[in-house]
Amino acid sequence: MKSTNSRTSQAISLFLLLFCLIAPVLFLQGCNGFFQKRDETKQTPVPVLNRIAVLPMDRAFAQPGQERPTCLLSDPLPDIRKITPEASSEVTRLLFQNFQGDQKFLIVSEGRCIGFLNSLLATDIKASKLRLIQAFGEELEVDAVLYSKLFRFENRIGGEYSVKRPASVAFTLQIIRVSDGATLWRNTFDETQQALMENLLKAGLYRKTGLRWLTAAQLADYGLNQAADELKNLLP
Repeated sequence: MKSTNSRTSQAISLFLLLFCLIAPVLFLQGCNGFFQKRDETKQTPVPVLNRIAVLPMDRAFAQPGQERPTCLLSDPLPDIRKITPEASSEVTRLLFQNFQGDQKFLIVSEGRCIGFLNSLLATDIKASKLRLIQAFGEELEVDAVLYSKLFRFENRIGGEYSVKRPASVAFTLQIIRVSDGATLWRNTFDETQQALMENLLKAGLYRKTGLRWLTAAQLADYGLNQAADELKNLLP
């Protein structure tokens, strides 16, 4: 009887060991399929837009009295985690990469954006952010504007395989129709990288980037690629 119980215990232990090894793989595959379907049900087609202007990345927090001009449509706000002009310029570059060469999108350079902004504010200094975006679109003769805002851009502390603090990035993108100011599409990316075993639901990130700790620019690039792909799939 003891021998039988021993063999039963060994069999149970072996089963549990195999389950622990196989379950994460099955879990990732199942969750990936589930969340992909769930995201698809949320997506709704965007109305026909012949031309969309892509503005440089705005910054949610900007240092007052900054020396370097940027195309800011938001009021400068002091914050512990300030977004530097260099950070917004880097994310803007990554943003533009996703739409260059596509005739539906008009890339608006930083200099051109600043020129428009100065001209518009000269005629209406109290214009709201939405009105400024619509005015940009009217001036550029486009149907909609892709407006984005960077909320957080914190680089990792450490290297590719060991970090004291992981990269953290947050931004929003939205398509605003020029004619009535309606928001037709919105995408929010808010990500602080975690180790795969800490959050198995982030398997999609690691399939794209590999098992390593990313820089803030690499994390932003991942989020922008995902958003751009979603937008292009929704456009007629």
